[in-house]
Amino acid sequence: MNPDFVRGMCIGALAGAAVEVVMLANARPAQTQAHKAMRAMGNAMDDVVDNISHTFR
Repeated sequence: MNPDFVRGMCIGALAGAAVEVVMLANARPAQTQAHKAMRAMGNAMDDVVDNISHTFR
């Protein structure tokens, strides 16, 4: 095999892995933030349903 081809493939693989790491690092806080928002909305809905059920009892 051509050494330049192998070198280029290795550099490309390393660049792809670096881009993936950066993308995953930036995606986690967004997922965590969305998870926290959904949990807060779920808790708020639980409180509303709880208050309504106690009002009608």
